[in-house]
Amino acid sequence: MLKILERFRRIKVHSLYNADIYPDEVRELILQSGQTGIEIANRWMTGWPKRVVNLLVQDAYEDAFQYQLLQEQDVIARASNLSHLAPLEVIVMSGLSLEPPEG
Repeated sequence: MLKILERFRRIKVHSLYNADIYPDEVRELILQSGQTGIEIANRWMTGWPKRVVNLLVQDAYEDAFQYQLLQEQDVIARASNLSHLAPLEVIVMSGLSLEPPEG
């Protein structure tokens, strides 16, 4: 897990990593989802690229992405008393998976 977090930290968060792999509508969904959505997509692509490709091929990426986005936004919104932690730390502490589902 630490290797994945280290790899993720090296990527510029505001840009979508390997953006060309996504179909236009999925890429647009990710970009419109804001920083949290881009962080999810980048984390998934850098940590589990085969799973991402499988989800895209199976046309299941959008649903999985939107579910993860809503879960993470909810956890972060409820963690106002943990403002001393980074959002990713809050997500890990909440028990949410950092990984995309297996396709």
